Order: sequence, then structure tokens, then C-alpha cells
Amino acid sequence: MKLAVILHLYYEDQLPEIIRHLQNLNAANIDYDLYITNINNQPEQSVKEKFSFCVPPPWRGRLGEGENHPSLTFIPTPNNGYDIGPFIDALHHINLNNYDYILKLHTKGKTSPNYTLLNNRRLNNTLWGKILWNALLGSAKQIRRNIAVMEQNPQIGMLTARYCLTGEPKFYQKHLPQINRELQKLGFSPMQNFAFPAGSIFLARTEVLKPFLTYTINDFTLTNGKIKEGTLAHIVERLFGAVTITQGYNLAPAPHKTYAIARLLVGLKRFIYQKKYTSSGKTLIKICKIPVYKKS
Repeated sequence: MKLAVILHLYYEDQLPEIIRHLQNLNAANIDYDLYITNINNQPEQSVKEKFSFCVPPPWRGRLGEGENHPSLTFIPTPNNGYDIGPFIDALHHINLNNYDYILKLHTKGKTSPNYTLLNNRRLNNTLWGKILWNALLGSAKQIRRNIAVMEQNPQIGMLTARYCLTGEPKFYQKHLPQINRELQKLGFSPMQNFAFPAGSIFLARTEVLKPFLTYTINDFTLTNGKIKEGTLAHIVERLFGAVTITQGYNLAPAPHKTYAIARLLVGLKRFIYQKKYTSSGKTLIKICKIPVYKKS
């Protein structure tokens, strides 16, 4: 069993916690290679130095028994399609036949003023990202458990955090015409209902993702953080689930703790203060749910 880990590194200030999570893969003794996409034009060497745990120093010589040092490949990409476009670009740089599974990761902004009600749980971006990363890479034990679920259940094609695996129609119904056009472009029949990994951090069988090689990064528009839905990147995020299902696989939830206190604090914070961007591009501020400021 071999794993390709594809990390889109946009928020580089999150590197310490990213590295801490990735080192859990080493602790779990997983055979993996790491691919980093980056749009900030950082010198490749400066990025690689921060991931020195991936490559053994030259004086170490041959690996000892039980030691694992994954390879590291740096892939500069244009800033197209949020984290989705660079992921598609990385798929084109990888010999997918060398891997059984692909782990898709990306940094998630922590300063967004928006809140999401996902599976009846209120999340902000910080908590959303924390849940996703911990469910996939929270500990060596969690990683081994996730891999075991995939290994022991060949009908499972994709796994993501339990809170973030959603089939709520409100997240895809209004985009169904576009979703179904893209499904047909990929060679699949239209669908009316499906689930997908909200937040697009997941573990998937490599075979499930091969249809996405139909796209290239040039199909995606320049990333604009104020656009929250409707772009090809948002459609492909939903297609990750739809394409998995239409190929005859299931999506599985990775269990994790409840985050009850964290979710309570998110709800309280949202009640006291909200700053939102409307679909027309205006800024709306609410204090205790009362609108007090709106700016064009």
C-alpha cells in the first residue's frame, strides 16, 4: 500500500501545525510521497528545508529497519481554482499507477468572517479546518484506522471527516445543471442526489480520481476569495463525491471527537458579531443579529 499526499500550501503561516500532522504519517509508518503545490513563487529550496523530515540527510546512508523517509516534490502552480485547480495540476505531475491512495490536503484560511451550518453544526473556517485535518491526520492511530477502513472495505472509494461528509441538497441543488453537464463531460450519467466531502480534504482510492485528469489547471479561473460558490472549483468539489458514487463506490466518514465546546463558542461568537459578504459584493455587519452597518 502506497500513498501520495498532495498538499496545497497557500497559508504558509500554518506550516508548524501542518508539519506536526504530516509527521504523524511517519509515526504510523505509512509508505508515502509528499507533493506540495504552491502559488506564492517561494524558492523551492526554502520550502523543502521546512520539510526536512521527508528526506534523509546524505550522511545517514541506507535506512534502518522500520524507518520511513518519503520523497518530496515541489510543484509551482498558478493561483487558479482555489485548492482544487492546483490539486488537478498535481495529478498530472504524478504517475498515479504508483499509488493506491491519494490524500488531498490544503491550508484553510482562519480570518474569514463567514460561518457555515453543515450537517446541523455551526462551523467557522478555523474549526472546519481543524476538524478536517484531525480526522485525516490527527494521530498515528487515526491514520492507521483510516487506512484500515479503506483496505478492509473495497467498496469505499473516499473517506473524509464525519462532520464534513454531507449530502444536504442545499449545498448542490442549485448547481445541479452545471454539475450534471460536468458529469457528462467526464463520461458519467446525470445525478440528482449524492454526498461529497465539504472542504475537500479527503483520502481516496487513486482509481476514483483518474476521471479528473480530463481537467487541467487552465480550466479554472483566477482565485477570488470573495466568490464563495458557482466557479468550476466549487463544482469539482462536489464532483469528488458524485464521481465516486457513480463509479460504484461509497463515501465513508472518519470518526473523531465531538468538538462540543468549540462549536458552542463558534455559535456564541456568531451571535455577538457577524461580518458577511453578500452575493452582490456588499459587506454586512450584525451585532447580536441586528444589522448595524452595510457598505457597498
